[in-house]
Amino acid sequence: MKWKSHIIIGLTLLLSILFTPTFSEAKEKNADLHSTCNEYGWLLSSWTPFCYLLNGSPETNNPITLTFGGDVLMEYSLVNTMEDSGPDHPFQYVAPLFKKSDYTVINLETPITSATTPYPKLYNFKASPLLLEGLSNAGVDLVSLANNHTLDYNVKGLLDTFEALDDKGIDYIGAGNNQQEAYKEKRISIKNQTVAILAFSEVLPDLSWYAGVNTPGVASGYQLDRVISIIDKVKEEVDYVVVYYHWGDEKVNVPNKDQTHIAHTLVDHGVDAVIGSHPHVLQGFELYNGKPIAYSLGNFLFPNYVTGKTAETGVLEVTLKEERVSMAFHPFEIKNDQIVPLTEQEKKAQYNYLNSISFKAALGQDGDLYPQ
Repeated sequence: MKWKSHIIIGLTLLLSILFTPTFSEAKEKNADLHSTCNEYGWLLSSWTPFCYLLNGSPETNNPITLTFGGDVLMEYSLVNTMEDSGPDHPFQYVAPLFKKSDYTVINLETPITSATTPYPKLYNFKASPLLLEGLSNAGVDLVSLANNHTLDYNVKGLLDTFEALDDKGIDYIGAGNNQQEAYKEKRISIKNQTVAILAFSEVLPDLSWYAGVNTPGVASGYQLDRVISIIDKVKEEVDYVVVYYHWGDEKVNVPNKDQTHIAHTLVDHGVDAVIGSHPHVLQGFELYNGKPIAYSLGNFLFPNYVTGKTAETGVLEVTLKEERVSMAFHPFEIKNDQIVPLTEQEKKAQYNYLNSISFKAALGQDGDLYPQ
């Protein structure tokens, strides 16, 4: 009986808004009700059901924050740095941002293996489990393996990587023991909502790298029809879909036509945010049909040979709330095997530069992405 009286009170207040003579008066009354609920609703038990009706439950109304980093390659100088200064040293300044968010994703371009037989190509990389300790301690929850280095040490290196990630409690997407695993999304439940994150690579050395029906490999992004069929199915079962795509041209700061076509197609099929990697430099941002696209996050952590544009990096923040998706970018720099913050003047210059190569969107001086 008590709850019935609560509902009657709520409906009475709601009707008073609906039948207010003018829109502006209704808007003002609605704002007053929101304010009352926010400030006093918790004190007035009779208002509680109505405030839930008006504002939504605290859990579902809270924003979900995801953070993303770009390409991580732990070789050469970084090996000595992590051994001398500890695995946490490279991530000292970005770890607080990662830990403040609900979930963190990076692109891992280094197999974790002691295998000695490389795949026959120009560049092959591998790292020790010390790298994963640094990532785990920094707050990384998930890595994308959908890239052109995951099989640098063949299937043995890939299987070793799976095992090492499992041992550290870090999840992975974009590769698997077979096709079903490689193309499978990672679903996370946060604040009573479900987010699906998927990864694909359009940069692979050979067809043999594709995950097969019964063979380990990577989730190929070349077959867009297959990618879309996966997206169409997943989006019906979750609240949000985010895609991490390995694509584009190396050291080119603007997306090619293929990247924009893929990104737009993904959004047209219900993807809420698209994040890119591989070019090894930052590329611009776009707001397409209201959904944010970050075409390339560049290198996130690389050895000390990176300089200039290849050393420019940052932490991408994606916020999901009430079917709305927003994006922010916090610029950093790779310097002496560490991801370090910029000065205020350097930040301003970086935002201005990124805005000059973005599409229908611009980063404010707070890092938030706005329509342009």
